[in-house]
Amino acid sequence: MHEHEHEHTYTHSHPHEHEPGVAHDHGGVSPAERTRALLGYMIEHNEHHAEELAELVDTLEGAARKRLLEAIGSFETGNVQLREVLELMGKEG
Repeated sequence: MHEHEHEHTYTHSHPHEHEPGVAHDHGGVSPAERTRALLGYMIEHNEHHAEELAELVDTLEGAARKRLLEAIGSFETGNVQLREVLELMGKEG
């Protein structure tokens, strides 16, 4: 069996006490650039998890195996949609 240690450190911290519609400083990085970076990170992150899940497929049978394959497909579908968002951002911005 495949043993795997995987630590997640999700941190997102900055004050959200700003006036709606008022720009705030993110160290010279525009909100669009921050969004592109986060989307790129999430795509890679999803790909990694889909790969990890794919390693488990052969350990399952029947309905459980089918459902896991559907879940992996959901990661892949989500990534297609996220890539489309990035493409649309490029066209709009």
